[in-house]
Amino acid sequence: MAKKHNRDKQQPSSQLVKPDQLAQFIRAEVRAELSFSGPLPPPSILAQYNDAVPDGAERIMVMAELQNKHRMSLETRVIDADIRRANWGLAAGFVVAIVGLVVAYLMVDRGHTVAGMTVGSLDLVSLVGAFIYGTVSRRGERQQRSKSLMPAES
Repeated sequence: MAKKHNRDKQQPSSQLVKPDQLAQFIRAEVRAELSFSGPLPPPSILAQYNDAVPDGAERIMVMAELQNKHRMSLETRVIDADIRRANWGLAAGFVVAIVGLVVAYLMVDRGHTVAGMTVGSLDLVSLVGAFIYGTVSRRGERQQRSKSLMPAES
């Protein structure tokens, strides 16, 4: 009967990797990571785009300029719309106030003195209240904006 060889046994220590052969089995992995924020990469990386794509850096610059122009035009449209809305609000408020005062005058003129005085008083109080509210809220916005623009204290 033949002897059975046990293949599951560990290999003898003479077959382990020797120190002079160790260099073959060592693998080094180096990873570098670069990040940036903003619409454009740093100039060193931007120059590398020319190697990858013909005129790559120029195309990126044009894209950034177009995006900036688009963003600025949107901001201008928003600001113009806010100004128009504010002007229409002032005009509407003026019309409502005048109508209220005319109604109050007509009521007093036709003998409804208490009702006319009440309508006129409410009209004027609401105008003054709206003016005060607008003034206080704008002042608060200005103060908050100035605080956000100030450098943080250490």
